[in-house]
Amino acid sequence: MDTERLSTGIRGLDTKMQGGFLRNSVNLITGKTGTGKTALCISFLYNGAKAGEPGVYVTTEEMEQDVKGDIKAMFGWDLETLEKKRLLRFLSIKPVLPARTITQDKLAQMIKFYVFNISDKIQKAVKGTRAKRVVVDSVSMIEMFIKDEYFAKAALMQFVETLKTLDVTSILTGTVPETSEALSGKGIIEYIVDSIIKLNFIPVTEEFKRTLLVRKMRRTDHSTLVHPFEITKNGLKVIDIKKI
Repeated sequence: MDTERLSTGIRGLDTKMQGGFLRNSVNLITGKTGTGKTALCISFLYNGAKAGEPGVYVTTEEMEQDVKGDIKAMFGWDLETLEKKRLLRFLSIKPVLPARTITQDKLAQMIKFYVFNISDKIQKAVKGTRAKRVVVDSVSMIEMFIKDEYFAKAALMQFVETLKTLDVTSILTGTVPETSEALSGKGIIEYIVDSIIKLNFIPVTEEFKRTLLVRKMRRTDHSTLVHPFEITKNGLKVIDIKKI
């Protein structure tokens, strides 16, 4: 991987990390429920599509139509036209949770099948759209599905390696439990990805309550400050703290 950059499409964010994400990198956007993860991800895909870079959005927790409905209500963006032009593709790939009495061997088989299934569908979608951007929302469902820590780490490493072979820049989302200060559900994925951006609720001022922190980014002299951001009708906007 070189140091060529891909714009995040988020106003005010690229300058905080030397021009954007490293091309072909895998990046984790993490935070508690309601901190703006989906808004950031769809802004990344939408602005990429508008610039001629197709994208694939994979949800492992919700139905495709629910995701589209939320995005429509949030931003009012014309996603159908972008889909018809093959600039956006949505996939819903939810795991079938195993029975409590399942054997370890059977569980391993199910894990391999699920990881293969989600990887295979992403590869086909990327090939079909010639995508340059991929979002998987979220990996927390995959972590929950794979109870065994060894299997979880092996499966997630294999999944990330697959994404890196597709010539795409990827965002994975992780949900932090309300009572936890970790960066993901099981604390595994953050050691595998190339960068981590943590979203939070912090009362910086009366106006800005959502904040963003670049926790790590390989090969990058990134900002280490906590930046407030707002969700506007045009997508996310990171606020320059010098102007507050």
